[in-house]
Amino acid sequence: MSRLVVQHWIACLESQAVPPVGVNNLYNLLGVGHVFAFAADVEFPAVIPELNMFARFVNGTGVMQFEAELVWFRPSGRVRSVENLGFNQVTFRTGEFRRDVSFRYWNVPIAGVGEYAVRLCRHRRGRLRVLANEYFSVEQQP
Repeated sequence: MSRLVVQHWIACLESQAVPPVGVNNLYNLLGVGHVFAFAADVEFPAVIPELNMFARFVNGTGVMQFEAELVWFRPSGRVRSVENLGFNQVTFRTGEFRRDVSFRYWNVPIAGVGEYAVRLCRHRRGRLRVLANEYFSVEQQP
């Protein structure tokens, strides 16, 4: 049995499937970066209105459940807080070796400036297993 692999896990502000939408779409990922800058007058906690996470899965079979978590790190690198962004289900077609999926999360809570990760976790046997991490920084403009 092949093991599920996450080849890409990329944060962007918008993802667009290139028409015509079908089984094997091309995607445009817009606003890809590793720093999210908030205006000087924004008070925390704040939100990122829309965050898209693009994933390319390899070796998926059947139906799988995933969860995305937002992790905020202390300067020491230890976890400061964890927010559940949502649950997602992906169905892999028979004979489909790769599958591209874009997950969309609304009003992503940002507690303050610092380092963050979006973890993609798989639900399996009653436990969460981290499959991929996407890291970014939150800064406030002067």
